[in-house]
Amino acid sequence: QLSGQLSPRLFRKLPPRVCVTLKSIVDEEFLWAGHIFLGFSKCGRYVLSYTSSSGDDDFSFYLYHLYWWEFNVHSKLRLVRQVRLFQDEEIYSDLYLTVCEWPGDSDKVIVFGFKWVAPWHPCGVPARPLVTPLSPHRAPSTRSAPGLQVNMMLMSDENHRDIYVSAVAVPAPRHCPACHRAGETPGETPTHPWPPPETPPAVPGSPPGEPHPPGSSPEPGYVNYTKLRYVLEPGEPPDELEDDKISLPFVVTDLSGRSLRPLRDRATAQGQYLTVEQLTLDFEYVINEVIRNDAAWSRQFCSFSDYDIVILEVCPETNQVVINIGLLLLAFPSPDEEGQLRPRTYHTSLKVAWDLNSGTFATVGVGDLTEVKGQT
Repeated sequence: QLSGQLSPRLFRKLPPRVCVTLKSIVDEEFLWAGHIFLGFSKCGRYVLSYTSSSGDDDFSFYLYHLYWWEFNVHSKLRLVRQVRLFQDEEIYSDLYLTVCEWPGDSDKVIVFGFKWVAPWHPCGVPARPLVTPLSPHRAPSTRSAPGLQVNMMLMSDENHRDIYVSAVAVPAPRHCPACHRAGETPGETPTHPWPPPETPPAVPGSPPGEPHPPGSSPEPGYVNYTKLRYVLEPGEPPDELEDDKISLPFVVTDLSGRSLRPLRDRATAQGQYLTVEQLTLDFEYVINEVIRNDAAWSRQFCSFSDYDIVILEVCPETNQVVINIGLLLLAFPSPDEEGQLRPRTYHTSLKVAWDLNSGTFATVGVGDLTEVKGQT
């Protein structure tokens, strides 16, 4: 058992996307409904959960549903899809569920459900579970709800445990890459610029420096907007503000080089003050989205380990920033190669255009994979 409390300082160095409490993004009704949250999908766009339900009598079978929730750090999770698992199967016991994603296939997830029954040792001590080959017990059933591609039930040869498998299609992206690029033509003035010049906080009375939910950005999860007020107050240096894990630290001075300090919470400025607005971009999210949507080698991609950012161009007229991302990643070699295929280390580059008016980005170019010799 675990007791006590964890200091929030342990989480200050983590990216803001992994520093969100479940209660702050999930409505309480879903927690009371018994949702078991499994974590993020590989792309980082969705949070997965499942539920289990059954009747009150001993002869009722269990029903399992898998849920996709669209993640947004600024608001509650939004339900995108709900699929019933293990269609046409009468399951009379509670199952453990495991969800897997294939590195080379982002179109579906595989869900395994099994009842854990440990073999009993003669001395009265449960023996270690046996890992044995699985033989098909029933032919796959393709009669399923939309989004459920394949359904089957397997049975272990030695432990006599039923294992249920469902292959489920992932939700389609809201915008295809072609539509996304068409809506982000460089040089085109957005109809609804974001953030507006005098946009008040979305929550009445929210303190300065609190992240503002983007107004018209279609994907606000990867952009954070903060607004701080700085004043000149001589005297002893104030204590550092609490790290909000979103805004980047910087020093603000006046024309004479004197340091300005940010106003705390809802403090009222006496006299003149300087307003500083900051827009930050989640590059790890951008990298995953560009690879998933625009890279010809996306199905070979496994993960990336390092990246460098270089700003190539800033246009003051259109507020477009062209950025080059140098990437070190793991990927499977081309399927045309013979022999056993294992992930290798590659280098590539991604080029994106970030629109500071709307907060959105568009893919400009994706480089080929160049193998890095001597690394695994």
